[in-house]
Amino acid sequence: MVDDTRSGELTLPEDEPWMSHGFISKIAAQVSLPYRRPKDNAREIVRRNGNLVVRFISGEDCLPYGKYPRLFELWACTMIKTNNPCFDPETNVLHLGTTFREFLRMIDVQVGGRQLKSIKPQLERLFACSYHISNNTENETNMRNFVVAEKSRIDWLRNEPQSHGLFENWVQLSQGYVDMLRDHPVPVDLKVIARLRKPMAIDVYWWLTKRVYNLHEPVTIAWQQLYQQFGSDSELKEFKRKFKLAVAEVVEVYPCRLTLGPQRVTVFPNRTSVPTVTQTRAIERSREDDTKRSERERRNAERAEERCARAESRAEEQRQREEIQRRGGGGRRGGGGRSLRRSSGGCPRNASGMAAACSPAPPAMWKGNRMRQGQRMTSGMIPTR
Repeated sequence: MVDDTRSGELTLPEDEPWMSHGFISKIAAQVSLPYRRPKDNAREIVRRNGNLVVRFISGEDCLPYGKYPRLFELWACTMIKTNNPCFDPETNVLHLGTTFREFLRMIDVQVGGRQLKSIKPQLERLFACSYHISNNTENETNMRNFVVAEKSRIDWLRNEPQSHGLFENWVQLSQGYVDMLRDHPVPVDLKVIARLRKPMAIDVYWWLTKRVYNLHEPVTIAWQQLYQQFGSDSELKEFKRKFKLAVAEVVEVYPCRLTLGPQRVTVFPNRTSVPTVTQTRAIERSREDDTKRSERERRNAERAEERCARAESRAEEQRQREEIQRRGGGGRRGGGGRSLRRSSGGCPRNASGMAAACSPAPPAMWKGNRMRQGQRMTSGMIPTR
């Protein structure tokens, strides 16, 4: 499995500040410059990645190598991609001024006399280097050749801020090189790059963040293919050892999932180092879904609480009704619940047949009763003579 060099652009959200990320060319994310000075000062090397073949040809004492040519291309690609005023698209002149120094400091590269002794020759070699790029298939031939820079003027000892004028530092890039930098550049995290010290670790990071773009299933790459892609001044066995060290350095700052087997490397689907528009929208949709889900759960919980409260209220009302009924029924049974009926003597009798005590009659009734009793007694007596 190889990289698809015709893949779409990794587009970033418009509101993403560029100083949090930079851009690197698609070619730099697929093939690599040398990591150290080539043996015997070789003036030409070839890197391969599937159908992509890139031939680097030196215009100086040797090919550019190491960290600084990579960082310059990162900076130049970022300036061009973001339409920074330091790049004039009409003349392809990139005004250095102190911008490049500030950029190096931002990614934790201290610029001093010792560093300038390394930066100066490396950038001079890069400016004079030619790229011969081909991406041929059975039915198509695609190739382009260009030198990195056509002209340059840099005062390496001047450190004060510069404006457009006599002592301005600038480099005029070739149209072919500018086109390469503009062709679907890959966004990278500058904070990650600031923590990567080895050139191979930078290349591995660039390769991984591009490789996982639009990757939906694991992909395996043979060690031999990686050897041709990244290149090395040593044998395959030593390359594998150095590659594993570079991967270990990268995953500490960019947690990308991959396995390093004895025969091949497997890369699993991951998020790109800098979220793309698609990934950002997916994150936003996920957050919106989470918000809606939380709102639904909150409303459901409120409804459940309301149902519980209504059920408890109905249960309490039922208990109160039962209590009222219980108390009312007990009062009738205890206070006057025993049915009474009148006895033959006029006194009421209870349910067991016992005569209930009669209430005494009023005084008027007593007088009438006595008179009637007296009349009966009188009529029954025999007169005496």
